[in-house]
Order: sequence, then structure tokens, then C-alpha cells
Amino acid sequence: MAAPPPAPPKSRRDHGAPSLRERFNAMRNLPPFLRQIWQTSPGLTLASLGLRLLRALMPVVILYIGKLIIDEAIRVVGLGLPLDGFGDALRGGQIDHLLWLLGLELALAIASDLLGRLVNYADGLLSELFTNASSVRLMEHAATLDLEDFEDPDLQDKLDRARRLTMSRMNLMSQLFG
Repeated sequence: MAAPPPAPPKSRRDHGAPSLRERFNAMRNLPPFLRQIWQTSPGLTLASLGLRLLRALMPVVILYIGKLIIDEAIRVVGLGLPLDGFGDALRGGQIDHLLWLLGLELALAIASDLLGRLVNYADGLLSELFTNASSVRLMEHAATLDLEDFEDPDLQDKLDRARRLTMSRMNLMSQLFG
């Protein structure tokens, strides 16, 4: 008895991985998606993008302040002041600028964390508003259908899938804005 022929190797399509062409074709869906997000809340969309921009600039500013701290520490050490302790330097005012820079860096680190929380809050709020607006559009579309359409299982599957997809689109928004 002859052995069965070997199975053909599985292509990328069999594994569910989209091809490069399919990935680029999917990009044409981004402008309508972004337009829907903008229509949901222009102010909140701008706030989310603006907060993300500020948060992206924070590490650069913190790094620059760190450089200034190092420069100031080198300057203070280079003065060769006869200081017996931290208290003398503090009372003498030689490290006031260094302490001010350290305080500024701490404030910027706290501000960076707060900006991250504000970005998450704005994204969550925008996500909820977008999900609600999408659900309303879906219900308005369903209201235009005839009763016979609701008896069609294919249409029911499409409506259910559309309802579930409105919930998952906000992950795309967060990834896209991020």
C-alpha cells in the first residue's frame, strides 16, 4: 500500500496572517475611522493628542534638567569651598540653585505621571463616547430595517458582529494615537 502524498506546506494565509498588501489596503480605513472619532468629540480628541504631545516632550525636558543638575554639582565641587557638612552649605546658600533644580526635576516627574493619567482618562472618556455614538448609529440603522430582515440569521450575525466591533475599536485608537 502506497503512502499518501505529503500535505502541501501551509501558506501564511492558512495561519490567518494578513499579507503585506492586505495590511496596506487596511490603511485606507483609517481616515474614515479618524473622522468618526473627530465627530464624536473634537475637543476631547484635541485634548488627547495635545496631552500625548506634552507627555512625549517630558523626557527630553527632564533629561535637560538632569544635565543642569550635573553641571551645577560639578560647579559647586569645583569651587572648593571648605564645607564641613550639608548644613553649612545650605546655610551659606552655595547649593540653593542645585536644590531648586532637584525640586524642578521632582515636579516634572510628578507632572509626567499626571499627564499619563490624564491621557488614559481622556482616552477612556473618548472611548466611551465613541462606543455610545457607534451604538446609536447601529440602532438607527437597525430601525430602518424591515421585520423580515431581522429574521435573516446572516443579518443578525452581521449586526451582532458590528455591535461587538464597536467595543474593540478604541484599542485601535489608543494604539494609533500612541
